Amino acid sequence: MPLKVILSRRSARLAALAAGALLLAGCAGQMQLLENGRTHPGSYNSASGTAEAVIDGVRYTGTFRNPPPISLGVGVGGGSWGGGFGGVGVSTGTGYGGGGYALLRSPDGSKVIECYFSTSFGSGQGQCTGLDGRRFVLVIGG
Repeated sequence: MPLKVILSRRSARLAALAAGALLLAGCAGQMQLLENGRTHPGSYNSASGTAEAVIDGVRYTGTFRNPPPISLGVGVGGGSWGGGFGGVGVSTGTGYGGGGYALLRSPDGSKVIECYFSTSFGSGQGQCTGLDGRRFVLVIGG
């Protein structure tokens, strides 16, 4: 087999492996919950829909949802006075960022933290509130 064919097959395999690694890397990331000058570390995995954070030495776990933003629009145009005719149009599209939601629970389930956030290209921020009234700023990625 010619050397050129062997190299192109190897290059194709390496490119496929690299693409797969990038896809998997895009599913998981780091997050932080900021509270009164303190930082609580965490992580998420959008592929499995899970998240976790360590707050005051307690490991909270839960769900993570960040659906892609999708829009749908319908427009109707009227005709002119001179007898022209209008038209109807439908458009769909996706944006660069979306709104997400995370729900974290303490191991015994007695403490719950609810987060709402928006992201763009793997980074974002939002707000989290505990049922006990604690408030956090959520930073994703970056």
